[in-house]
Amino acid sequence: RPVSAARFLGIPIRVNTGTILGMTVSVADLRLLASSREVIYVEPAWRTRPTLDVSVQAIRADEVHRAAPPVTGHGVIVGIIDTGIDYLHLDFRYDGNGDGTEESSRIVAIWDQTWGLLGAKYTRQQIESDIALGYGPERGAVRQGDADGHGTHVAGIAAGDGSSSSSGFVGVAPSAEIVAVKTSFYTTDILSGVDYIFRQADALGRPAVVNLSLGGHNGPHDGTSLFEQGLTELIGRPGRAIVVSAGNEGDQSIHVGATLRGGTDSFDVDPEGTEFEMTLWYPGGSRFTVSVSPPAGPPVVTASGANSGYVTTPNGLVYVDNASSGTNPSNGDHEVLIRVTNIVGGARWRIGITDIEGGGRFDGWIVSDSGTIAGGDSSSTIDEPGNARGVITVGAYNSKSAWPSKAGEQDYGARYPLGVLSSFSSQGPTRDGRTKPEVCAPGAWVYSALSATSPSASVFEHPDGVHTISLGTSMAAPHVTGAVALLFSIDSRQTVYEVIDLLTETAMRDSMTGSVPNPRWGWGKLDVAAAVAEQMAPEPPNGTGEPTPIAIGVEPNPASGSAVFTAEIPEGVETAELRVYTVSCELVFRTA
Repeated sequence: RPVSAARFLGIPIRVNTGTILGMTVSVADLRLLASSREVIYVEPAWRTRPTLDVSVQAIRADEVHRAAPPVTGHGVIVGIIDTGIDYLHLDFRYDGNGDGTEESSRIVAIWDQTWGLLGAKYTRQQIESDIALGYGPERGAVRQGDADGHGTHVAGIAAGDGSSSSSGFVGVAPSAEIVAVKTSFYTTDILSGVDYIFRQADALGRPAVVNLSLGGHNGPHDGTSLFEQGLTELIGRPGRAIVVSAGNEGDQSIHVGATLRGGTDSFDVDPEGTEFEMTLWYPGGSRFTVSVSPPAGPPVVTASGANSGYVTTPNGLVYVDNASSGTNPSNGDHEVLIRVTNIVGGARWRIGITDIEGGGRFDGWIVSDSGTIAGGDSSSTIDEPGNARGVITVGAYNSKSAWPSKAGEQDYGARYPLGVLSSFSSQGPTRDGRTKPEVCAPGAWVYSALSATSPSASVFEHPDGVHTISLGTSMAAPHVTGAVALLFSIDSRQTVYEVIDLLTETAMRDSMTGSVPNPRWGWGKLDVAAAVAEQMAPEPPNGTGEPTPIAIGVEPNPASGSAVFTAEIPEGVETAELRVYTVSCELVFRTA
């Protein structure tokens, strides 16, 4: 049940999404939590990783900027949880008093979670004071900077106004205000950051959309991890949305899956370096034995419900936990952790999965930054938290392949043909069969704001010196974040599920996307102008233009496990669509 107190079992709560709590605990605290009947499951925090010119035209955002009246995101908060933000960059400032100098900031607040024990929070007043004094993070009151540059680049795509130069690099929602969280990238801190942004927006009475250009593969990939459940709980009311990058593993063999009905399935892992780690998931009603065979020596065999401990082999140290604590209470499935360290030599390791009882499908992922699966694939490689229900997950396509730089003209056209899905863009479906991503947006290559304190190679830096070019689904996601800000500026009463419907219904389909939805493109390419036009379309007057009602039946009702839907289409109707929603308004099925 939801917790409303500041402490749980006497332990301070750092973030509370409702039923999901984030806490920093000692070993004694952890034992207390594990023994409490009020605790269903304890999930350790893990660290994610950070995964405009032509791109804004590609999604037709420039058309709504020029509309009368223009739609630019005014009155909406864009939240960026990332490596920080260069708060001095002119793309996030404006001329508030009309004197020709951009002395004002569109950044409402900054929370640097990496500063000290609890982080440091800064207000717009402090930011503007530093601007007035000519100070920066080394001297000013705001000691937050972006030495990596990823967060500044992402923020520029979503909400930069392009005022830093004459190059015209305007973001998707150039009038939106910004709340930036410089994060440690641990999942509990990300949840805290999302909650902080929504609270800042609530205090101002504004809708908010949060961008998460980050992720990893720890978790079941079905939306049930505590991290993903927490995000879903945080967007449980109108005027809130979270956008997540799909991930950059669309061309990597890090996934394996098969259905067993007795017998054994095996695959090989090619280590890259001295260690690799992977997780496997299989049905809770089944018993699968896991064997890990080194290049030399006998296999390490671990039965369902057992833990191998650390086993020394001629080629490295092996650890296997085959659901030793039982089924995961979040989804009722078994989780297997395989960790191989101190690897000697680069030969392949063989993993075997044997069905002892029950049968069913298993899925596995390399979760470390090293190692690939020989004969594996790149399906179901959407990063956590992109598998969460209710978040908008974004893949990437190529919108630019040539650009001017400080090192001269660059041309990557042979590797990045225009309009096609970026080879790195992670693909669905989720482990439980849902279509992800929702849409795709420009992710290769994209010019945006350059942090003054981050390195930038001359082949990527624009001649204006204040913008740089980059690629990844990290760049695709903020295009959609900006698009949601535009939609919220028109109607802040929308739920995220209504926004998802709007974005998927109006997405562009072409010869590149093929038939949609599909696990690579989702419902197609983001089309901001079409989404805004649909949002602003007047309601038809009563009695005219109303859709023809369709008789729907479902048997059995209520149903458990499966049900059959029937639809009676009236005579003369040329097109019809059936949608099935959960009681929480989540779209789970759609067909025309």
